[in-house]
Amino acid sequence: MTGATGLVGQKLGLELVKQGHQLTVVSRNCERAKRDLPFPCEVIEADLSQAPTEIKTAFDVVVHLMGESVAGGRWTLQRKKLIMDSRVLGTRNLMASLKVKPQFILSASAIGIYGDRKNELLNENSVPGTDFLSQVCVSWENELERALVPVANLRIGVVLSRAGGALEKLLFPFRAGLGGPLGSGKQIMSWIHIEDLIKMFCFMIDKKLPGHFNAVAPYPVSNLEFSRCLSKELARPLGLNVPSFILKLMLGEMAQAVLGSQNVSSAKISKMGFQFQFEKIDKALSDLLAPFKSTSEVFETVQFVPLKKDKIFEFFSEAKNLETLTPKMLQFHIKKMSTPEINRGTIIDYSLQIRGIPLGWRTEIDEWDPSTRFVDIQLKGPYKLWRHTHEFIDLADGTLMCDQVNFRLPAGFLGWLVAGFFVKADVKKIFAFRRKVIFEMFCKEN
Repeated sequence: MTGATGLVGQKLGLELVKQGHQLTVVSRNCERAKRDLPFPCEVIEADLSQAPTEIKTAFDVVVHLMGESVAGGRWTLQRKKLIMDSRVLGTRNLMASLKVKPQFILSASAIGIYGDRKNELLNENSVPGTDFLSQVCVSWENELERALVPVANLRIGVVLSRAGGALEKLLFPFRAGLGGPLGSGKQIMSWIHIEDLIKMFCFMIDKKLPGHFNAVAPYPVSNLEFSRCLSKELARPLGLNVPSFILKLMLGEMAQAVLGSQNVSSAKISKMGFQFQFEKIDKALSDLLAPFKSTSEVFETVQFVPLKKDKIFEFFSEAKNLETLTPKMLQFHIKKMSTPEINRGTIIDYSLQIRGIPLGWRTEIDEWDPSTRFVDIQLKGPYKLWRHTHEFIDLADGTLMCDQVNFRLPAGFLGWLVAGFFVKADVKKIFAFRRKVIFEMFCKEN
């Protein structure tokens, strides 16, 4: 797999390992990949955008996801070259690297291949557009046609996920009541829920169907419909339209990607037997936005550890180890516990500093299921709500640690609006530190 550290790659790799597949990942940074990927895998360190590398292993399937983000900045000439080369040269170098031809290659592509087509219904036989993204996708797919093995291209639409991508970027303005349609709002959005996209990749790997397939939900919507549904699910008013000229000033040529209209059909893959879980936008957004329907925030992270879950749980059962996992800047110290050992109902008092302000914090262990799960909730502290769920799941020969933190700031909407962004950034930094410590302690030598 290439591009494994991206939004799709991480979820797809995890699902494939759960299904019993063995994965090898190509990454520019071996240590970072092993630290950040939530699944066990072999890692080949190489930068395929620069040069081939020698890969002698025989693989049944190659999943090719690598490519520079098209939304990572204004499309300067330099950035456009980077976007094109990462896909075309990256694919060419990948093919040159594989010394044994695989049985099947499954590659990401994009519905950007069709360009801006107003309300025209587009299928896999529709002619490509002529703009920059169309040229990138055509060149990308043409490079794969030279592989001399069965190849499938999934032309992916707007991927909806609360963990990244377009939806994550839209959450703040829409939750603030400022989000509105882009341009006229009449442009058609062909979208797909992240869970359906992962299912589709797995479906294609199982069936090994060659050809081009549109990876979009069966019911596209206008940007106005999408914006209305997003506002409704968040229980916030719909903001004003963002004028096209403002987007063009801000984004330059990249504005084409958000103002273009693509009414893309998924009939082909449905006829092959694929079944969508999220066919309509209201059901998809309801699923994704459930944690955000108030001023609550949610933070989720997963990490793979190559140890059995009873060993990992034993580490978390020692309260003093929580200090090891917390950045020194927080000056986190346990003052007292209501029981000698952590168990359900244990109350723990801490002292810490948040942005230099000394605070007391009291939590209670609300749930305690040894080796599987525990939940701590704030009884006294800086948050209106803090609920941290820790889960430990068997995965291959190790453990998948899953954390979900639900928190709410004081002062309701105003507190969220003023400080929510900064607090969530701090929570991300704390868990990034924890990930690094756990990797150093349990993973680095494995």
